[in-house]
Parts: sequence; structure tokens; C-alpha cells
Amino acid sequence: MQSRWRMRNSIINKIFFLLCLCLILAGCSESAPKISQTFWQVNLMHDQTTGKNSQALTLFVMASDDDGVDDMDKMYVINDENQLYWEISGKDLRLEKYGESEVWIGSNFITMTDPSEPIPSGTYRVMLLDSSGERAESSVVIRNNIKGAPDKWPMLQKIGTGVVVDGNADYVWGIQSDGTFGGEFEVKPGILGAGSRRFSYYYLYRYLPDQGYGLINGPF
Repeated sequence: MQSRWRMRNSIINKIFFLLCLCLILAGCSESAPKISQTFWQVNLMHDQTTGKNSQALTLFVMASDDDGVDDMDKMYVINDENQLYWEISGKDLRLEKYGESEVWIGSNFITMTDPSEPIPSGTYRVMLLDSSGERAESSVVIRNNIKGAPDKWPMLQKIGTGVVVDGNADYVWGIQSDGTFGGEFEVKPGILGAGSRRFSYYYLYRYLPDQGYGLINGPF
């Protein structure tokens, strides 16, 4: 009788142990990121140093992760038809928060290996990964409408802790010393200040709604 009782208790203890283990593992499981929207834009870039033009793809995804937005640390952009592949991580991966829940992750500077080649139109796959390797995937059809460069590019001059813009531009992009995107502020007449933020160099950005693409020039 005692032997049966011990056996019964042993089985109950094992079942209890397994249930506890399952609950612990479930609580420790990693959540996969989610992609709800995708934004893209092809831009024409002008290098102030070399005077040459090239193209850059802006691609961002609106994403979420139950483990926290900082858990999403890598993005892949793939064009299977043209066998193109980009890995975006570290300082090249830009994260923008709007309000309490809206988070966009991506890059403004996805470029071709050969700067003279245009960004191909077609279907691009986007994969967003978190630190545990969980991923979300989406796709977007990109159309390159760039047809020509402006006759004159806007210029930027640093004055003290501010800047002055000469020419048509919508925003100034500030880049930090480590190469990461530091922030943007709207172009207005007069000296523009970035508040307490300090940037190592700048880019100018303008969107052409009639053309359907953007213009970026710098660094200044």
C-alpha cells in the first residue's frame, strides 16, 4: 500500500514539475517582431565632396515587438530578380519613435555598390530581425521615377552652433560623430538652430511631389 502511495506521489510530483517547466519556458520565450506598414522612396543624391550624383533608396517599416523596440536590431533588404542584398544594422539602422506606440525602422541611404547604377524597380523583400533571431517579413514594389538632376543644388553654411540654407530644401538632417542619424529640423529663413543637439555634419533634403522622388545633398 505504501509502495503504491509513494509511486502515486512520485507521478504527481513529476507532472507538477513538468507543468512548472512549461510555464517557465513559456514565460521566457521570445516574441517575434511585427511589420504593419512599409514606406519607400527613391532619392537622387549629390555628393558635395566629389560633385557626383548617385541614387539612394529610403526604406522604412512600421514595426513592433513585445520584447521592446530596442530588441529589433537588424534589417535585410533583398531584390531577388536582380540578385541584390543589403544588411542594415548598427549605426546604419535608423529608429524613429512617434508618440507612445508608433515606431519606424530603416535607412535613408541604401545605395548600389556601383554609385553610377540606378536603384532597380521591382519587388523587394524586407526582413526585420530581433536580437534572438526572430523575424518578420514583408514585401514592397518599388518604382524608380528619377529622370534628371536639378540645375542647382541648395547649399548649407555653418554659423556658430547654427546653419544657414541657401536654395530650395525642406529639411536639414544632422549626422552625429559616429555616423548615426541624429535628427532633422525644418528649413526656415535665417539661422537655424538644432537646440542642444550637436552634429558633426549635415545633409539637405527636399521632396519633389510632382516627380515622386527626393533630393539629398551633402555632407556639409
